[in-house]
This record gives sequence, structure tokens and C-alpha cells, in this order.
Amino acid sequence: MPSQLTAFIDAVITIFAIVNPIGSLPVFASLTEGLTLAQRRRVLRLAGVVAFCIVAVMAVFGQFIIDRVFHIDIQEFAFGGGLLLVVIGIRTMVAGVRGGGPRDRPAPPQHLETVSLAVTPIASPLLVGPGAIVTVMLMVTRSTADGGFWYGIFFALAASLVAFIFVMLVLNWSHQVFRLMGRIGSLAFGRVMQIFIISIGIHFMHTSLVKMFPALLR
Repeated sequence: MPSQLTAFIDAVITIFAIVNPIGSLPVFASLTEGLTLAQRRRVLRLAGVVAFCIVAVMAVFGQFIIDRVFHIDIQEFAFGGGLLLVVIGIRTMVAGVRGGGPRDRPAPPQHLETVSLAVTPIASPLLVGPGAIVTVMLMVTRSTADGGFWYGIFFALAASLVAFIFVMLVLNWSHQVFRLMGRIGSLAFGRVMQIFIISIGIHFMHTSLVKMFPALLR
């Protein structure tokens, strides 16, 4: 039980770190500029719900897509996913906040509905990008090996739900958090999260290589 609880807590932290809502606060502030506080909260709450739905769908159907659609081995997927996390983390560390900073992203047109703004680009790809999708799918696979298919699905969904509760708290109070931390503070936090993302990607790559080439341990 303690090991399962530890694995669950690690999964929640991993998902939160990859979604990284605090590191994206400068982008959110730019995209919602001109909206009232109530409108901004409504947009970000909707974005959080949509982002969780995307993650949940991929947790349930991701394994089917791997096996039946693309016909690839899970270790190959794990290596590619880990490499993707490393690239995303390094790119973000060097180039700036994921998806570009406020100067790189034009302000939304005045006629753009708040629902559209919440779905894209905030929910995807800012909150849930390739890294989050890959990570959740890998969690399902690893948990399935421990307790079966339905256990893997439940584990990933539960970890995602808990992680997104914290994400929603950050989004709901993003105005206060951004004002408290400031642009520099939120960017610095985002950079620290990228280090963890890179480390997670390297771990996935190492694990998949060891399983594909057991002789590497000799």
C-alpha cells in the first residue's frame, strides 16, 4: 500500500509539473487581457475542464490507438515519448514559456468567443500538449503491468483528476498568483518545472532502452 500511494503521489506531481499552469501564467495574462476578472476566471475554469477531458480520453483510448492504429510496441512509444519530453523541456528552457511568450502570441481578436479561447489555445496546446498526453498514456501502460488493464486506467484517471484539481485552483486564482509571484517569479517557476520534465523524459528513455535491450545492464 505505501508503495502504491507513493507511486500515485509521484504520478500526480508529474502530471501537474508537465501541465505547468504556473509557468504559463504570463501567457494566460496576455491572452485574457481586456477581459473582466469574472470572464477571465470563467475562461480559465472552462479551459481546465476541457484539458482534463482531453487527458481522460487519451488515458482510456490511448492504448487502443497504439496497438490497433499505429501498431507500435509500447517500449518504442515510451522511448519516443521520453525523447519528446526532453525536447519540449530543453526547447522551453531555451526559447521561453511553452508555446511562446506574450510577445510571440498575438492578442485574440475582439470577436473571438470566450469558449473558443478556452478550448484553444489555452486548454490545448498550452495546458495539455504532447508531453502531457504521452505521460498519461505511459502511466496507463506502466500501471497496467502492475495491476491489469482496468487498474491502469483507473490509476491514470485518478492521478489526472487530483492533479487537475490543483491545476484548477491555480487557474481560478491565476490573477492573484500572477500578481503575487510577478512575471519573473512565474517564469522562474516554469523553468524549474522544465528541469523535472527533462528528468522524467530521460527516465522514460532509460527504462524503455533497458527493456528493449536487457544486455545493456550486463
